[in-house]
Amino acid sequence: MLMRVLSEVTVFADQPELQEKVTRMLGEAPQRSLTDVAVLAFGGATPIESLHHCVSRLSRSYRVLVVLPEQAFDQVPELLRAGALGFLGTGCDQQEFHDALAVVARGAVYVTSGSRQALTGVSTDNEAVQQVLTRREQEVLRWIADGYTHSQAARRMGLSAATVDTYVKRIRAKLEVRNKAELTRKAIELGVVRREPLLAAA
Repeated sequence: MLMRVLSEVTVFADQPELQEKVTRMLGEAPQRSLTDVAVLAFGGATPIESLHHCVSRLSRSYRVLVVLPEQAFDQVPELLRAGALGFLGTGCDQQEFHDALAVVARGAVYVTSGSRQALTGVSTDNEAVQQVLTRREQEVLRWIADGYTHSQAARRMGLSAATVDTYVKRIRAKLEVRNKAELTRKAIELGVVRREPLLAAA
């Protein structure tokens, strides 16, 4: 595995050409704080088990954005459980790379449209979601899964932060999830999140 540290972003790659591509796109990224972000670029040169292990280890210290080929998109649910926050295809363009980097840097989940199918492969209809979560709980889940803090979601919904905290506790209990990554994965599976990730204002 190759490693390169560029200002605040650490790049890990299993192929030199993939490392160069990510390094070039990082060099052209707009100036913004990207503290504690790692980009893990997987081209298939290492076993998939190694990728899972790397994500698990890196996510202890970094917010991890994974770049992987389309044929590996079926690994997205497992990598999300391992702690990765963002997923892009190796053919991503400059704009999508920068968007994903910004979303992951603020601790939210970014899933490129192609890999989203791996998460939504189990189709759930909206009626089932409505039976499990109230309309207000779905709204809270949408904001939280989009990367907003409880306080930010509360301001946007016209509620107190304590009320949003209560909603989140109920949602976690109903969906049987323990942390924000699992909550976001479940929101994507249920089709509650917006089709495109938001880039929240600072």
